[in-house]
Amino acid sequence: MRILFIQPSAGFLLRGTTYPVCRSIMVTASYMKSLGHEVKVYDRCIDFNKAEEVFDEFSPALVVVYVPPTASPKDAVETSSVAKKCGCTVVWGEVVAAAFSEQIIKGKYADFVLTGETEKKLQDLIYELENGRDFSTVAGLTYESEGVIKTTPNLNDTDLCSVPEIDWDLIDVKKCFREFPHCKKMLYMYTSRGCPYKCTYCYNTMFYNSQHRKRPIKYVLKEIKYLEEKYGLDGVNFSDELLLLSDDEIEEITRFRKENNLQFFWGAETRADAYKDIGKLRKMYDSGCRWLMLGLETGSEEIRSRVNKPMDKQVIKNFVDMCTEAGITTFGSFIIGFPDETRENLKDTVSFALSLNLDAFLFNYYITIPKTPMGNETVRKHKVDLDEAFLSSQAAGQLQSLSKNYSCIPEVELKVVKSYFDWLTFTRKKAESDSKNMFLKKAVDVLSHLADGGLKNSAKNLYDAGKAFLTVAYYSTMFPEIKKEYGLYNVNRKKYRK
Repeated sequence: MRILFIQPSAGFLLRGTTYPVCRSIMVTASYMKSLGHEVKVYDRCIDFNKAEEVFDEFSPALVVVYVPPTASPKDAVETSSVAKKCGCTVVWGEVVAAAFSEQIIKGKYADFVLTGETEKKLQDLIYELENGRDFSTVAGLTYESEGVIKTTPNLNDTDLCSVPEIDWDLIDVKKCFREFPHCKKMLYMYTSRGCPYKCTYCYNTMFYNSQHRKRPIKYVLKEIKYLEEKYGLDGVNFSDELLLLSDDEIEEITRFRKENNLQFFWGAETRADAYKDIGKLRKMYDSGCRWLMLGLETGSEEIRSRVNKPMDKQVIKNFVDMCTEAGITTFGSFIIGFPDETRENLKDTVSFALSLNLDAFLFNYYITIPKTPMGNETVRKHKVDLDEAFLSSQAAGQLQSLSKNYSCIPEVELKVVKSYFDWLTFTRKKAESDSKNMFLKKAVDVLSHLADGGLKNSAKNLYDAGKAFLTVAYYSTMFPEIKKEYGLYNVNRKKYRK
């Protein structure tokens, strides 16, 4: 079967310095190719050919559209409409698709939605399309039958040892490289799937059923070696939901880099209580680890209890300090605007963030994800219309204003807090550099990607970039009373290491 895999556009913010290749697309496309299907990956973040031209040239029978949080649902709808006009069967997958599966089928944007990981599910769906058409046998599938929308139980049972290595030649790898701290040609890859924890706001609870499974590290290292030797890759950001490397895996990475004379650095997202021994962090540094993204979320014990993420503040502080001592850059990720969050809760988060010796602060608004425990409660309590929520949803990186504020905090205060930390991070020196011109260099890094896709696209990117910049500048500087209320002062005190 001829299968076209599509990632919708993401907007300039995510196509800029942090644009991630959708993991599910690359893994599933490689998997389907290994089964003998003819596949093509059409990533609209880096491929600006018109959809009609791509369909005419490839003539797919099946179109699989992946909608992760970084992608635009609007672009997914528009691209799927083109696919349907071409007579293709349309399947949606990934997190946003799983969260809004009923709304997608109800709106007839797709014929089927896969509600978990996609390799085996897509294989089973194709079998039923070609043979029995008993779709009730396909796990994690939402579809319409005789006017009734049905969803089968989600089951993620793909043996990661049986999933082939990613065929990176399916895309233009060089267009996917992005600059990141400590490297200039970084790609997103993965060593595991899912997370064993059950944070109430996180998609992991409904997408992976809070299961954590490892991918053989030898597969990962083989891909990295190929990418470094053929394309000059020098950085890998592991897009695991939670990085949990064993001592043996860390040692294998170190040994593999040395034996093959590889120079790549790497980083990932993890918990601040996952590695409590500085000796292990030093071993990670020796294996090439140069940054860690820490999901800290909140400084409020009340909110921490509600989101089911118990972590001791002192443990977090110690971990950040140990990372600094080991030479590992730390990014602290926080969520503000939780449902029913109060000013005092937010003040606790701001105070806690400022107390940490982080290299960068990433403050994000809470976004309701249907089918998660907190999402379900928000939908019930605040009577959220999911049809309307889906139609108004945007790519995460494009949310410059709150789509909906369910907290007890005025929206302007949330914007001031987020913009303050955005500006603080943007104007800081990079953690691996002593340059005094980092502000200008970061701006140039972002602007260098705005010309992608021709004049029309560049003009829109420039407009969006200017709007985002002015939004952050305005809210971070024009509300001194709010800044004073939250104890936001001008700090740039992180001690950097080369």
